Amino acid sequence: MSHDVVRKEDGAAPPGDSSDLAGDLGAVDIQEIRRIFGGFSLPTAGATFSGLLAGCPIEPNPDPDPETSRPPALPENLRRLVARTTFGINQEEAQRALDLGYDGYLEYQLDHDTIDDSALEARLASLRTLNDTPRERLDAAERNDFSSAQEFLIATVLRGVYSKRQLYERMVEFWSDHFNIYLQSEAQLILKPLDDAEAIRPFALSSFPEILRGSARSPSMLVYLDNASSVVGAPNENYARELMELHTVGVDQFSQQDVKEVARVLTGWSINLDLDSADFGRFLYYPEIHDWGEKSVLGRRFAAGRGIEEGEELLQLLSTDPEIAQRTAAFIGRKLALRFWGYEPPDALVEEIAAAYLDTDGDIKSMLRVVLREGWLMQAAPRMKRPYHYALSSLRAIPSELKGFEVFGELLRLMEHLPFHWAPPNGYPDSLEYWGNYLMPRWTYGVWLLYQQGDVELELQPYLAAETDEDFLDEIEARIFHHQRPAEHREALAAFLASAPENIFRRVEALSMAIASADFQWY
Repeated sequence: MSHDVVRKEDGAAPPGDSSDLAGDLGAVDIQEIRRIFGGFSLPTAGATFSGLLAGCPIEPNPDPDPETSRPPALPENLRRLVARTTFGINQEEAQRALDLGYDGYLEYQLDHDTIDDSALEARLASLRTLNDTPRERLDAAERNDFSSAQEFLIATVLRGVYSKRQLYERMVEFWSDHFNIYLQSEAQLILKPLDDAEAIRPFALSSFPEILRGSARSPSMLVYLDNASSVVGAPNENYARELMELHTVGVDQFSQQDVKEVARVLTGWSINLDLDSADFGRFLYYPEIHDWGEKSVLGRRFAAGRGIEEGEELLQLLSTDPEIAQRTAAFIGRKLALRFWGYEPPDALVEEIAAAYLDTDGDIKSMLRVVLREGWLMQAAPRMKRPYHYALSSLRAIPSELKGFEVFGELLRLMEHLPFHWAPPNGYPDSLEYWGNYLMPRWTYGVWLLYQQGDVELELQPYLAAETDEDFLDEIEARIFHHQRPAEHREALAAFLASAPENIFRRVEALSMAIASADFQWY
């Protein structure tokens, strides 16, 4: 087959009508898509860290001295804001919140481009494959080299733990769930890192129409949900359905006929298969396999004879149309409220977020200003940290230096929350009912963290150097709980220490119990 396909985006219909193209796809061989991208999935979950991440040390921090002074006490409004906008409170963020105040700190985190993250960027620069092209990743996969997937996972964790742009990183996680792609599905070893770099991260604090368009043109998404091989006469409906149900208007807001019509609109949205092209593995529109007939979506007519522009019009319809976008605004508003406010968010909050969406054409920062407003946030009940959030918050609280990923990654897998490892397209759950069923690995995580050797270097000196048990407990209250837990819980830990005063390991055990406690697992 020839990969020399002319990209056609001007909307001019090719010779003949749509029906003529159904059986004659010209230069586009759909089986070639399967051949090129078939067979390069990651190892199975059971073998992920015995093989995939074995021997993957993390480059040391260029500035290895952690903050060891005790975090300042925060008033409840600031404590809650920092907890909800970061992957865990540490000394630096606590002090910054005190210095800037509630609104100042929120705006600081929203203005992420002005935050100096050079220390993290220098560390990430040591990961040699982060900027690899799809062709380079494909060539490596053929050599059984999975370092690009290794470093992609490592970079994700390093950003979550050490980035100063914490709210931005939390939004990257939010959108990665919203536009979920399973890393071990077909071709995602090659394509998902590019999706993260070009479809998610650039738009995480931009606008919903922009991130929707980035996802719709993402080769990773088009392969994951089968649109890459969707052709006139036999359109694949997987992406069309999830585009509406999971990405925009939400369930029960469209008909099966709408799914069929959206699938027709998006025929031809695929990937570049020219192995000799610098754009191999990137988005490419094929007019040869596009359905050029008339269509109707959600009551809106799409005239015949139009090409890629009708797909762009579809995305605008779903994200900015004054009528249709109301459904999308409500759907996105509820998900943001659930993630940042808490379980069962008030309808009034969801409506206010949706109104901000509609007033600003989906500006993400405007929606976050609503859900994180002090008046709303102070009404929120505690949320259980999802396992990934819980693990990262412990590394930020102690503090720590992450030096390896093999065992740490396996712990995330055991807690059922390894990044990009949720197979269905709906993303990792965000419910108490789901995560409340995975408690045993969370309880044992604190023990592993304190007794492991190799993956994590902890700064324990402030805890172990305390002259008395009361001083030691003061360190825990300040660093782990930020002076926000019931006095009887401290007394229980004091009793544990007093029960074996000669045991030199008792403080380490007490610290692991603090990390495993419900007081730390909720925020």
